[in-house]
Amino acid sequence: MNKYWIVTSQVYRKNLKSGSWLSLVLSPLILLAIVIGIGWYVSQSDQPAQVAVVTDNPAIAQTLKKANDADIHYQSLSAAQAKRKLKHESITGILTIKTEPDISAKYVELANAETSADLSKMRAALTSLKTSQAASRLKLTSAQLQALTTPAQVQKKTVAIENGKQVAKSNSASAANYAFATGLTIFIMLIITVYGQMLAQEIATEKGSRIMEILLSSVSATTQFFAKLTAILLLLVTQLAIYVIAGGLSWTWLKQQSFVEDILPAVDLSVFWSTTSLMAILFFIIGTMTFAVLAALLGSLVANQEQVNTAVMPISLLALAGYFLSLMAQAGDSMLIKVFSYIPFINVELMPVRLALQHTTLLAAGISLVIAVIFLIVFTFIVVKVYQTNVLVYSEAGIIKAIRQSFRIWQAEWKK
Repeated sequence: MNKYWIVTSQVYRKNLKSGSWLSLVLSPLILLAIVIGIGWYVSQSDQPAQVAVVTDNPAIAQTLKKANDADIHYQSLSAAQAKRKLKHESITGILTIKTEPDISAKYVELANAETSADLSKMRAALTSLKTSQAASRLKLTSAQLQALTTPAQVQKKTVAIENGKQVAKSNSASAANYAFATGLTIFIMLIITVYGQMLAQEIATEKGSRIMEILLSSVSATTQFFAKLTAILLLLVTQLAIYVIAGGLSWTWLKQQSFVEDILPAVDLSVFWSTTSLMAILFFIIGTMTFAVLAALLGSLVANQEQVNTAVMPISLLALAGYFLSLMAQAGDSMLIKVFSYIPFINVELMPVRLALQHTTLLAAGISLVIAVIFLIVFTFIVVKVYQTNVLVYSEAGIIKAIRQSFRIWQAEWKK
């Protein structure tokens, strides 16, 4: 057991200091910091458009001023005052309103204005004034006018089918689930690809430098195999712990910012601490371990470090297959998607996305998870045997022939 932890510690510390692992950990944090910084800067510098209202009807100007909000501020000015302020670039634009025969307007805006006025809001305010003018001419009461202008009400209700029954869901949960599924797909694909290549590189480097022969004289191949898997898993746990700590520290500041406070009420974040998240984490762990075992197998088949990129191609292909199928699942739940969500290697990416999008049930996800766990156990047993017989085989004949050679050696030892 002591040798096991020595190997685990050596592999862990070696990769912990490597530039590839540090860039993998820091790149998402730097990118997220840039995005948050841009959002904060925009929210701090975003000022309402200052619009001068020029009209022969003071009541209209007063009505528009009452419609001031965070996007547009109206101020009543004479034509001369408005032109003077526009010339000095102290206002965004000039809204000239005519009331006869009907309300009509012309808006002139500076091309280099810091903030552009929202024309849709401006048009809505003028439309309301024009409607009031028409109602006055037709001698409609305020109640009649309200009845005519009140839009039709359409209530939206989001449901999911669970165990053959409709279950009500929050309308905002759909957007949160979609964002969660998209982020989860990309994250799983990147992690299994990078960590798989890292483990394969580790084994191939030892084989290529013939250090493996020295190591096997004191530590068994099985001990080395599981120690390296443990080290890779500890690296993953370290990365996730860094993200959790960084996220917790950032959230204490973010939740107090205005650009976040405006978004939060409209977003349902319950998906992030629900059963769906728990299942996603389990699939993520099992998937990472399964691809790590595959990487160990492929790394043991190469003769030197130069063959690693070719050897790990199956990892990239399987990861991309799961990624593209996950994207297809976001467009619709076809029979192809349903079948592949139970196939090992693919299901660890696909099933969490289907669950997040509420395209499947927890029972179905549980069945897929059990299949993934059983496959991991059986696959690990087979790979350990191949690893033991092939870790000292230096074949330059290629990956396929190396697999055949390993299988013949394993078969001969099995008969003994």
